[in-house]
Amino acid sequence: MERTTRTGTLRRGLRIGDQVHTEFELREATAGDYFAAEADTSSDRAITFRAALLARQLTRIGSFTGPFTLQMLGKLHPSDLDVMLAARDALEREGEAGQLGASSDSSPSC
Repeated sequence: MERTTRTGTLRRGLRIGDQVHTEFELREATAGDYFAAEADTSSDRAITFRAALLARQLTRIGSFTGPFTLQMLGKLHPSDLDVMLAARDALEREGEAGQLGASSDSSPSC
């Protein structure tokens, strides 16, 4: 299964080492990403859970390819976190739209 990705640009950027990176790329989430994000934080802490999921979906910020942590994302300006979360939400909508043509009955027959 081919994973869809989405790129974007941070307004202020994220400092990693001596560089401030502004370009990022996300991939579609897997069920495993959801499980791992929930293990990292409680799913009833919505913002933290979404950030933990985002950290797993990031494939790169600038030239840095990870791994990404909640602590790293915690250094983002809130407007940059909003940009990344909006990109993640758009990617999720695109994935759902791509599934509309697929069969909705995926349960095994008995």
